[in-house]
Amino acid sequence: MKLRGGFIHMKRVRYGTGFVLVAAALLASACVSMGPNTIPRDQFDYGAAIANSGKNQLLFNVVRLRYVEAPVFVEVSSVINQYSLEGEVALGGGMNTSVANNNTMTVGGAGRYADRPTITYTPIAGQKFASSLLTPIAPEHLFALVQAGWPTEVILRLTVRSINGLENEWASPAHRKQADPRFTELLHAWSRLRVARAIGLRREGKGGEAQIIVYQSSTTELNDEVKADLSFLQEVLGLDPEAREYRLSYGLVPDKTNEIVVLTSSIMVIMNELAWRIDIPPGHIEEGRTGTTFTTESADTRPLIRVHYAKDRPDDCYVTVRNRDFWFYIDDRDVVSKRTFAMLQIILSMTDSGDKGLGPVVSISN
Repeated sequence: MKLRGGFIHMKRVRYGTGFVLVAAALLASACVSMGPNTIPRDQFDYGAAIANSGKNQLLFNVVRLRYVEAPVFVEVSSVINQYSLEGEVALGGGMNTSVANNNTMTVGGAGRYADRPTITYTPIAGQKFASSLLTPIAPEHLFALVQAGWPTEVILRLTVRSINGLENEWASPAHRKQADPRFTELLHAWSRLRVARAIGLRREGKGGEAQIIVYQSSTTELNDEVKADLSFLQEVLGLDPEAREYRLSYGLVPDKTNEIVVLTSSIMVIMNELAWRIDIPPGHIEEGRTGTTFTTESADTRPLIRVHYAKDRPDDCYVTVRNRDFWFYIDDRDVVSKRTFAMLQIILSMTDSGDKGLGPVVSISN
């Protein structure tokens, strides 16, 4: 075999040049903007994290209320994330033209990636706390949810204390009592009337302030069951059977026979009512850490929510939090409890007195 120093020289120069070009391309790619590629991941990851933390915080506060501790809410006010990707390549070489062919080449590289999120939390306190948690919910908001198709029994059992003086159940030890049987039947009748489209909600007046409950002006097309439900509703609420419209308002008892007066709860009262329905270790009751659990006695009324406890962290949970060395959770297969909890979240957002339509500000820089 014949040695050709020049040929070897040219081949190694070409190889080295190609390697330099590849390295330069890699270094240039590190300078390309990362921003567009981070949007799909950041948008959903941060959104899911904020949603899950909101669920956990809400359940945690329900558990705190059960142990007679004041709730504490902290909201995410801003998320700022900064990415950086840096790289460098070093290339060196030497050539020996002797027959020994002791050519040398050195290649070096370094890279650095950084992900630096900055999250700002704001405790809810003062006027915003009072407005969001202590103000009773407007009746028209609740009946609008009912008309939109949300379960009548769940929404009204969860949020209403009385309708025209007809009282709902109370779980809190200070007012504990079972619901008036007629109240329970009223909710069933109202649900059937809504499904039959025999009753609905209408706004009138400037800005839609006045709320009217309306049922069909003619009953000739209604079946016997719907007619019976309408008669029952008018009877138990003391409504004028000749009227076709009833004004909806907040209050304890009506002044007129064409009024439906609803005493609604605040989100704080709703959370407290749910707190006294969750399962807790029996030893905590025996030791006086909290009171007894409320149980609905009506045979045809299901529990609003089932929150269980366990010493070890359970699997397959919709939401779970740790308190007093126990895990409190809602089973992901319990649709009824999940629905009630989701309604609680929606109602909480409805009562928020802060800036409307503004959520956490997410800023990404690179």
